[in-house]
Amino acid sequence: MTFGRARIGIDVGGTFTDAILVDGAGRLLSAKAFTTPTDRSQGVIDAVRAVMTQGSLAPQDVRDIVHGSTTGTNALIERAGARTGLLTTAGFRDVLEIGRVMRPMEGIYDMSVDRPPPLVPRRSCLEAIERIGAQGEVLLALDERSVERAAEIFAQQEIEAIAICFLFSFLNPDHERRAAEILARRLQHVPISQSHQISPEYREYERASTTVMNAYLAPVMGDYLDRLKHRLASELGRATIFVMQANGGATTVDSARTRAVATVNSGPAGGVVAAAWYGRQYGRERIVSVDMGGTSFDIGLIECGVSQVTTEGNFQGLPVKLPMLDLHIIGAGGGSIAWVDSAGALNVGPRSAGADPGPACYGRDGQNATVTDANLVLGRLDPISFHGGNTKLDAAAARTVIAPIAERLRLSVEEAALGVIKVVNANMVKGIATVTVQRGIDVREFSLLSFGGAGGLHAVDLARELEMREAIVPPLPGVFSAIGLLVADVRHDFVTALGGLTSTSADPDELERRFQAMESSARQTLQAEGFDDLAIDLIRSADLKVAGQTYELTVPLPQGAPVTAKGVSALVEAFGKLYRERYAFFFEGEPIELVNLRVAAFGRNASIKLPRFDGEALAPRTSVRPVYFEKLGYVDTSVFQRERLRPGIRLAGPAVIEEATSATLIPPGMSADVAPDLGLFLRVES
Repeated sequence: MTFGRARIGIDVGGTFTDAILVDGAGRLLSAKAFTTPTDRSQGVIDAVRAVMTQGSLAPQDVRDIVHGSTTGTNALIERAGARTGLLTTAGFRDVLEIGRVMRPMEGIYDMSVDRPPPLVPRRSCLEAIERIGAQGEVLLALDERSVERAAEIFAQQEIEAIAICFLFSFLNPDHERRAAEILARRLQHVPISQSHQISPEYREYERASTTVMNAYLAPVMGDYLDRLKHRLASELGRATIFVMQANGGATTVDSARTRAVATVNSGPAGGVVAAAWYGRQYGRERIVSVDMGGTSFDIGLIECGVSQVTTEGNFQGLPVKLPMLDLHIIGAGGGSIAWVDSAGALNVGPRSAGADPGPACYGRDGQNATVTDANLVLGRLDPISFHGGNTKLDAAAARTVIAPIAERLRLSVEEAALGVIKVVNANMVKGIATVTVQRGIDVREFSLLSFGGAGGLHAVDLARELEMREAIVPPLPGVFSAIGLLVADVRHDFVTALGGLTSTSADPDELERRFQAMESSARQTLQAEGFDDLAIDLIRSADLKVAGQTYELTVPLPQGAPVTAKGVSALVEAFGKLYRERYAFFFEGEPIELVNLRVAAFGRNASIKLPRFDGEALAPRTSVRPVYFEKLGYVDTSVFQRERLRPGIRLAGPAVIEEATSATLIPPGMSADVAPDLGLFLRVES
């Protein structure tokens, strides 16, 4: 692909929509606009206009836009997707209801917690008479009349999207394809998702859940992308639109429309990609990335400089079997609402004030106390310079909404505000422990990379609670996830199910042929999107498991070398090593099954560079204001403007570093070193 024109990354959050622009000269510009919940495409246009105005760019100067979408995520949260029907093999109508007969892990001991209801009610789960065997053989031919009867019922129910999931269709998709043809003939303009196209892997429930979710979201994503494409075409002409995926790679609008489920959580995925990219520049290859925005707190894990990918995820408690970044998201952000329960205990979240009305201090008729209000009361935020001076904060309104909480807890307003901060910090620490400590990972060996509009204010407190020695606040933290959209490559994932071959019975030549078939499809897909061979990377991996066990581990293969008998043995050995690392033991001598072959296909985009600054001295200190700290009360605190800092400076706490999209707090006794790109590396003392 050719490079030299401007590219824009857009991350739609719960409160703000962030834009980051890099032009042909390498300039990096950022802007924020309020998210518009009733039509999020309007907030995208507002952010695009703002960042283009900064750069004095004309529409023809923009080559492409990479968009992290929350449309699918919000549709799942609100249960606002399409009216969906499921067609499955006769006898498997209740696959969504039965599931795995497992209780949610978050409430395994809470008898009031139940699994979320399926996206398709039982009356809309219909059966087709057919059966494919476990080796892909036809045991019972498709009864087309049963599909036609299902089509009539779907029509009567005014179904808006259909998912087809037949038993073992990942080994032989002929019946699914024919059923789709029959349904499409009767139900024109109704999108149909076929499981062998969406998730061609074994595990019937997970595959059905993933396919149903794709069908549920496809009309919603299609409508949103059509509106966005039309608006951006009016605004920018022929600029290409890419959509971020949950796997950490971008894709085309057409692909996002047909594989809508792959776009869920795409905004948070951008943040993890950016964190891995930034960490590699400074030799930090083990990172816990945390993005604290207005609504959520997104946690990602980076090891060996690479964001971790899983094929066993879930959205809103429903399983999804697709390659995706290993993310954990909780309701803890600047807009999270503080409240006192019936027992008199202070709680924060998961409800959020969102973008409308937002925290009380935004002056938009918000009536609830939030984390942002608490930070303002404590002096951590400047009411004049917030959001680059574009949003004036109302400190009196913040004190007014916190006062009832303080009165009920018999505390001062400042003590109550500090309590709000401590509770939300505890929630975030618990969330981080879920993806680290609870998996046997020693979080003390990692750096905490904290970003998002509110991330810098809480970074040191979180790192200290987790006994981490370093917290990093990167440049442009308030729009850092949008940077991840620009550094992300285009990505497509291909998978071939093997039907449970053992490592001893697998034919290396057949494995190589299957890899080559996937790689051929991958090259054709990326070439059609404008990538030449030099910009295409294909990464092989395989899913293996101990025979008789349920779950598998994904093991990378050496790149550039064909599969041989010796290579299969090396693969099994690598699986055993990974198994020991994960579970501390291994079943020596047990047969190993090869479950799936995978190819991750990357179309490499040009990298961007953050601005570097020389050490020319400026007067970085601009003012002093009182900030409230636990046990100390109000302390005179130095306030710095981040753009006036220079590399090599060490800032001693207490201090606040302010910038257009965020602020960073250095508590008393702590210090921060300023990196060449003005990144802040905070030393955390216990």
